[in-house]
Amino acid sequence: MNIKELAEKIGVSSATVSRVINNSGYVSDKTRQEVLAAIEKYQYVPNDIARSLSTKSTRSIGVIIPDIENEFFSAVISGISQMAEVHGYNINFMGTNENVESEHAFLENVGRQRLDGVIIVPVSQEDAITREKLLQIEKKGVPVVMVDRCVTGTNFEGVFVDSFSGAYEGVQALIREGHKRIATITGPVTSKPGRERRKGYVKALEDAGIEIRPEYIVSGDFRIDKAYRCTEQLLQLDVPPTAIFTSNNLTTMGCLKYFTEHNLKIGKQISILGFDDIEVLKIIKYKLSVVARDAKQQGIEAMKLLLDQLEHKNIPKKPRQINIPYQVILRGSEKLNL
Repeated sequence: MNIKELAEKIGVSSATVSRVINNSGYVSDKTRQEVLAAIEKYQYVPNDIARSLSTKSTRSIGVIIPDIENEFFSAVISGISQMAEVHGYNINFMGTNENVESEHAFLENVGRQRLDGVIIVPVSQEDAITREKLLQIEKKGVPVVMVDRCVTGTNFEGVFVDSFSGAYEGVQALIREGHKRIATITGPVTSKPGRERRKGYVKALEDAGIEIRPEYIVSGDFRIDKAYRCTEQLLQLDVPPTAIFTSNNLTTMGCLKYFTEHNLKIGKQISILGFDDIEVLKIIKYKLSVVARDAKQQGIEAMKLLLDQLEHKNIPKKPRQINIPYQVILRGSEKLNL
């Protein structure tokens, strides 16, 4: 019996049966139970499952990301999916919501799901449990690829951006415009992007001979709500900054929300330059200056690395670290017209 014949007996489409078998896509609980009951009744063994039993390959990849709603990670997923589809792999997406406990739970499931490989954007660079679980996964012959963030004490292949240089050049653009009171809302210090973008900010000010003011460096979490509160904190200082460098797209959105609610005109009453572009703002031609990069290409390159590992498992090689180019794009929000 093939999948089409089974679907006809149940009265559903072949695609529905496939979604139940692969645990992907939406299927109502009622229909799912009907399909599972029919599989058991007719003792149906799908061809791909039969192959996986003999080859130990499920043609499935686990992709673990911290924030599904963040358009940067959505673009990364798009790139991964594009390459996976071409090469016949299914993708199992797992969102941690920037929570290490959720990350640990997902990593525990990797073995049970018999995934062929893992692509991960880890929550923390320093989490020892995540590190050990990833090393155990690799030891079992399941390749691991990092995207955007890494984990200390590991040597996995990965695709990143030079966050230090990107932040440095972004802050330089603000300095060239004439700003001397430049603040930053950082990312978490436990993440490589958070640390490196803070360092780039500090180095740019130092090289320009501008005083590093501790009150101008506030800790964010790559989220909108925290960025909003950080913006309020900065602009209520006795001597507020004239410009803010934001560490990611959602941090930028938090700033913009505060600016809008308080009727602050960007490029006139306050200036901003952010790390990562925001597509919806580009659509409405909002003149936001950014350090931009191709997130989808990061996903494509990550999947390429994983595919290469899967196809050449027994060939030792030096782990590769790929840096995606960035570009500082000035659209006007960096202007100093105060």
